[in-house]
This record gives sequence, C-alpha cells and structure tokens, in this order.
Amino acid sequence: MRKNVVIGLILVFAAAAVLAGCGQSSTPAAPQSKYPEKEITLICPWPPGGSSDLLTRAIAQSANKHLGKPLVVVNRDGANGMVATTELAKTKPDGYTISLGVSGLFTNQPHIQKNLGYKQDDFDFLIGFTNEPILLTVNADSPYKTLEDLIAAAKEKNMTIKFGNSGMGGFPQLCLTHLFTMAGVKSQPVPFKGGAPTLAALLGGHVDAAASHPGEAIPHIKAGKLRPLAISSLTRFVALPDVPTMKEKGYNIDMGVKKYIFAPKGLPNDVRAKLIDVLKKVHEDPEFKKYMQDINLMIEPMDSKQIVDYFNEQSPIMKKLLDNMPKN
Repeated sequence: MRKNVVIGLILVFAAAAVLAGCGQSSTPAAPQSKYPEKEITLICPWPPGGSSDLLTRAIAQSANKHLGKPLVVVNRDGANGMVATTELAKTKPDGYTISLGVSGLFTNQPHIQKNLGYKQDDFDFLIGFTNEPILLTVNADSPYKTLEDLIAAAKEKNMTIKFGNSGMGGFPQLCLTHLFTMAGVKSQPVPFKGGAPTLAALLGGHVDAAASHPGEAIPHIKAGKLRPLAISSLTRFVALPDVPTMKEKGYNIDMGVKKYIFAPKGLPNDVRAKLIDVLKKVHEDPEFKKYMQDINLMIEPMDSKQIVDYFNEQSPIMKKLLDNMPKN
C-alpha cells in the first residue's frame, strides 16, 4: 500500500512537470520590433542653407549610422515653419515622418497667429538638440565694459537704450526688451532686416547696443570690433567662455531658438523608444558635436518633459512681451 502511494506521488509530480514545460513552451516570446522597415522622412520646415537645414542634415547623417534604414531630409518651407507643422499634426503617427521644430512654434506663434492649424497636444516631443541664444553686444569703442555699466548708465542718465535687432517680434528683440524691463531701464528696439544689418548699424555707431545670435557676432568680436556683455542661455557659450549669462547677472532669462525633433502624437511605444535611442546616440557622436561647434550652435539636450515644461514656462512670458510690443 505504502509503495503504491509513493509511486502515485511520483507520477503526479512527473505530470505536473510535463504540464509546466508545455505551459512555458506555449507562451509566445515578445515580438521583436521590426521598425524601421523603410526610409524615414525628417522634415526641415525651413529652406536649404540656413542653420536649421544644416542641423537637420547633420542629425540625419549621424542617425543613419544606427537606424538601419535611411533618414531622408525633406525641406518644406512656409510661414516660419507653421505650414510643415500643420501638416505634421495630420500625419499618421507611425514613425516614418518626423520633423525638426523650434520653440517659437509653441511659445510665440499661438499669440501671433489666429486659428493655428495645430496645437501643442498634437505632438510627441522626442528630444531637444540645440539652442541659439541671444547675445547682447556693444561697439568695442563703447564706454560700457559690462552689463552693469550699461544698466547703471541708463539709470543715472535717464537714458533710453537704443538697441538694434533683426525684426520686431523676433527672439532677439523680445529678449533684450525683457532684459531691460527686468533691469528697470528704458529701451527702444530699432529693427533691421536681419542680423548682418543690425550689427552693421552697431559698428557704425547708430545704436547703443545690439541683439543677435552668437554666430552672427563672433567674427566681429574676434576682430576686436564688438564687445559682448551677456548671453541669454543658462550656461556659457563654448566659443565665448568669458561672456556671462544673463542669469549669472541676476536676470532669470533662458531665451533663445531651441530646436528639437518631434512627431505626430500617438507613436507606438517601441517606435518612440527606437527613435529616442538613436537620437541620443546622435548627441553623443563626436563628429556631430564638432560640427555643431563649427557652425556656432549650442548643444542643449532636453527630454520630452523638459521640452514641454520649457514651452509652458516661456509661453506666458512671450505673450506679455508680444502684447506690449510697440505698434507701428
């Protein structure tokens, strides 16, 4: 009797083991993502030759080392990026169409353009790439050696600081207006048609100061013709290590043309993860880093949350600045 019980238990355990083995083998393995299975379009919403185009093509060149399928740049210019952004919002979120974007599409344009064809919630922001901050410069012959000198002189003399910029409502104009308002001094923006004529006016002594992007001013700074006083990024610009940030000087300003890669809302998780992984590798690519430095673009990594937080922080600031902008 006892022998039969032992034999029975052995048979029960054996059967359980067989069933367990069958259960394991019948559970399918998680499918491996096949993405990408064809080329991916990377839209540049601006024409060839500008900094956005150069950045987009550098991203594609580096990403193609890791994707397995080509990342192809397509320029789709129109309405300061709004045409391409509107089209992107209506694109199938399958990971085969992504785009370069700039912060102004979400911090500025909603307060300028009525009935935009897109909204922030239409998109998945993947990763931030670069920042083109605003540089405050004066003529090398100016008596103002520092930002403090300029602000102090404006207060003591009840002076209105006339500063050149590349156009009303653009980041350079809005940034310096914001700075001088925070400093409690009067200012008058003097718009020109682009960065080059802005700096020409400063060199000619027609304005007290100028707002520009670093790449526009650096040749004149190196030639000893312009003096930089402050920059609007949170960290110092690599090519101008001695120029303090506005925040260092007591002004909580983080303003510039921040560029990122984004996609239509609703990407599959595996596709989103793959794109972010590849784009992170682009950030780490020594050749990409060197090229960004060569074209005077500041690398500023941001994740999806940081991008959205930045938009939400800057949007009310921009709205106030735009609402208070002098009307012609």
